Amino acid sequence: MVKTIMTPAPVILIVEDETIVANDIKETLISLGYGVAGTAKYAESALEKIAETQPDLVLMDIHLAGPMDGIEAAGFIHARYGIPVIFLTAYTDNALLERAKLTEPYGYIIKPCDERGLYSTIEMALYKHTIERRLKESEETTRVMVNATKDLLYLLSADGKILVANEALAERVGMAAEELAGTNAYDLVAKNILTPKMACFRLTVRVEKHLNFEEQLNRSWYDVTIYPVYNAKGNAEKFAVSVRNITVRKQAEEQVKNNAEYFRLLIEDASEVVVMLNPDGTLSQQSPSFTHALGYPPYENLKKAFFDHISSSDVLPAKQVLLEILDHPGMAKPVRLKFIKSDGTFCILKGIMSNLSNNPFVGKIVLNGWVE
Repeated sequence: MVKTIMTPAPVILIVEDETIVANDIKETLISLGYGVAGTAKYAESALEKIAETQPDLVLMDIHLAGPMDGIEAAGFIHARYGIPVIFLTAYTDNALLERAKLTEPYGYIIKPCDERGLYSTIEMALYKHTIERRLKESEETTRVMVNATKDLLYLLSADGKILVANEALAERVGMAAEELAGTNAYDLVAKNILTPKMACFRLTVRVEKHLNFEEQLNRSWYDVTIYPVYNAKGNAEKFAVSVRNITVRKQAEEQVKNNAEYFRLLIEDASEVVVMLNPDGTLSQQSPSFTHALGYPPYENLKKAFFDHISSSDVLPAKQVLLEILDHPGMAKPVRLKFIKSDGTFCILKGIMSNLSNNPFVGKIVLNGWVE
C-alpha cells in the first residue's frame, strides 16, 4: 500500500480588534481546513505571537487600537519575518491604500468577509509567496555562485551600460557591485581595467551562441567569453561576459614551448643516441646520432614504428620493457637491443629506457645510450 504524505495545513494569525469578527473569521478558516495560530487585538501582541508561532500568513486589520496601526505592523512583519500579510478593512480609502501599498501586502479583503473571497485571496497569497520565496532562493544561490569565483562576470546592455556585475569586478574597480550597476563599461576601458573587446565595443553578432578569445592587458593574459542575449527579433540586446585570468597557464605553455625547443637542440647536438617514443611505440623524435648509427643519411625519414628497426629476436623483450615502464611513470630500465641497419647488417645499442611522460620538460618515453 502506497502511503500518502500529507502536507501540513497553512497556519494563519488573525489580527482583528473586534472579537466577534475575529471569532467569525477563525471559524471560517478552520472550516476551510486552515490552522489558526490565534487572534490578537493589538499590533504589539500580534508581533509577540508571530515571534512565537511563525505563522504562514497574517490577516491584518488596517485599523487597530493602540499606538501602532495595522499598516505599521505589516511593514515590520514584512521587513523582519517576510511573512505574507493580507489586509482587512471595512472601507476603502485611497490615501490609506496608497500607504498600505508600501508594505507590499499580498491582498485586501473588504469586511464582512465572505468564505469564497477569503479562501481565494488566501490561496493566491500563499501561492505568490511560495513562488517569490523560490525565486529569491534561486537568485541567492546564483549570487553566491557568481561571487564565489575570481573571474570577472558582468552583464552589459547593447549600449555598453553595466547592468549587473559580480564582486570580483567591483573589487577590481574599487566600487560596490550595486554602485557599478548603471555605469558605462567604456569608463573601465579608459581606466585600463577592461579592453575594448571585453567591453563589447562595436561588437557585431548575428547567430553566434558565444564568442571566445584571448586578450592581453597590463602584462596579463585573459580568456574572454561573451554570450549574446537575443531578443524576439533576433537582435543582441545584452552581453553576458566572463573574463578569466590565464596568465599562469600562458606562462606554463610558453615554458613548455621553450623546454621543447631546448630539448630539441640537445638531441640534435647529442653525441649519444637519443630516441623519444610515444606511448604506442612510434617514433616521436630522434637524434642525428641514431640515424647515423643505423647508416641512414642525415634527417632520413625512418619507419614510424620503433620496433620495425629492431631485430625480430629483440622485439618481444623491447615491448615488454616498454609496457612495464608505461605502468610506472618515472621508471627507467636498462636495455641492450640489436638494431637493423640500412644495409641489412646489425648494430647493438646499449642504454636506458625511461618513462618521462609525466615530466613537462619531456613528456615522452626516452631511450638514450650508445652503440657498442
